[in-house]
Amino acid sequence: MVKDTKDIKKEVAEIKFLIHDLRVESFINEVIHFHVTVNTDLEVHNIEQARALHDEDLQELKAKAVSQRKILQEYSNAVKSFSPDRTILAVGEKYVETIYDICELILNPRWGRSDQLLSFLPKDSRSVRSCPQYLNCIRWICGVYYRIQHFMEEKGSKDLAEEFDIAEELQDFVRSVIYGYVIQKSSARVDIQIENMDSAILQGNRYRFRRMFFNLVMNAVDAMNHRKVGVLNIGVDREGDKVVLRVRDTGSGMGPEKIQQLMIDKKNLDGELHSLGFVFVRQTVADFGGELSIESEVDKGTTISISLPFQKEGEAAAKHAPECEKLELLRGIKEVRSQKRTEHAKKVGTVEDDKLTKCGEVVYSDYEISDSQFPGSIFAIGVTEEDKIDFFTHRPYQRYWNITHEDLSPMFYEATFRGRVEEEEDKTPTLILKAPQNTREYFEFRSISEKDRSKDKFINMVRDEYIRIARKLIDTGMTPDIGVHLTDLQKFFPKREEQLEQEPFPLEILAKQKLTSEINE
Repeated sequence: MVKDTKDIKKEVAEIKFLIHDLRVESFINEVIHFHVTVNTDLEVHNIEQARALHDEDLQELKAKAVSQRKILQEYSNAVKSFSPDRTILAVGEKYVETIYDICELILNPRWGRSDQLLSFLPKDSRSVRSCPQYLNCIRWICGVYYRIQHFMEEKGSKDLAEEFDIAEELQDFVRSVIYGYVIQKSSARVDIQIENMDSAILQGNRYRFRRMFFNLVMNAVDAMNHRKVGVLNIGVDREGDKVVLRVRDTGSGMGPEKIQQLMIDKKNLDGELHSLGFVFVRQTVADFGGELSIESEVDKGTTISISLPFQKEGEAAAKHAPECEKLELLRGIKEVRSQKRTEHAKKVGTVEDDKLTKCGEVVYSDYEISDSQFPGSIFAIGVTEEDKIDFFTHRPYQRYWNITHEDLSPMFYEATFRGRVEEEEDKTPTLILKAPQNTREYFEFRSISEKDRSKDKFINMVRDEYIRIARKLIDTGMTPDIGVHLTDLQKFFPKREEQLEQEPFPLEILAKQKLTSEINE
């Protein structure tokens, strides 16, 4: 049966959007680069038999990547030259199939041999140091693999409607896919904060829901690409018979005309690529019987709110395991990470008193000794209401390792305050302070009972700890005039004095702010 023109146009629009959505090329290149590094290290350390075995896998991956780049060029040329829709659809589908094939190869259990290979290498070798970034890419590629799989199933007209818990679904998706994407695409400049996550059962295509949510994340990250520090805030709240998903960013924002255009332009998927993303969001929201709204202010940020009817409260009858954990390679990675968390837990609280009394000096010293191309240091810290440091871990940036806070403190990176010292464009060192990513994790870390938890409680606690950390860093050796960037300054300091308006501002300005207890005295 020959498809009519309208069907073809819709399929072309869908394939264009999917290819735009994947954004996988740089991740594949990172994986290849990692395995090339492994090969080099094996050769340097005379582990020849392992290198020969690994090289066979690497050559196959390289060959598939070359094929993928050629097909991508064919697709790009077809789109740019306004080729017939059937031609664009055919080459687009061919490209998606090629990406799916590469992802399947990368996620094949045989690549799990990499862990065994790394065990032969010194801990300071390039490949061992860069392994965390490699694992980050693997998580992302896993997400791509399943998005393509579900796209193919949906195209096959399978009934994919089901019940799922929105809170469970989003938390799984954020951990398995979104964290990796945001870190990689923003060079760790954008911080994810998870606020309230109310459970509620939705009815519909959860894979389409994921694609819709991911599109909102992509738009938010793009809007913050000019920020030194950006915040992506995600929350779900039950409000009457509706559940409201909010995605907020601190990006460039937009004016009323742009908002109006997004809400009404291109009523179907017969459109240019740049207009498809939000059309897909609107259509998905409509499929779930929901409503969408946008609040935005130029240079301040944007909040997308999606109000959806839910079936019932509580969790879905059948829980969905995070899909990436189904793969052999990712299961092995999870076991390694679990072991690291256990080892780390044993070390917590054993930091030498000398380091606690000099933590500000230590963090700055890490920056000074960093041998990275772009020098810096990374740390995590907690200061109690009694003004005691109850958590502190740190490390300088290293030449071959793009370290993240998850690597630095795997058990507590969502619950503690995180920081970096980096250089501005004029080579002046600057301090970046980030609030806890997950509200629930922070409350549990601070032993706050369920009945005492609230959004205002979180804001006040974080605000006060920001101030205590600033004071502690200065008291322990950090220069008071170092510039500071804070995540979500408007949220935690809404009635801030004029000196806090322009970032970066001197650390001593933050230290001089009054704690809640001092204001009430």
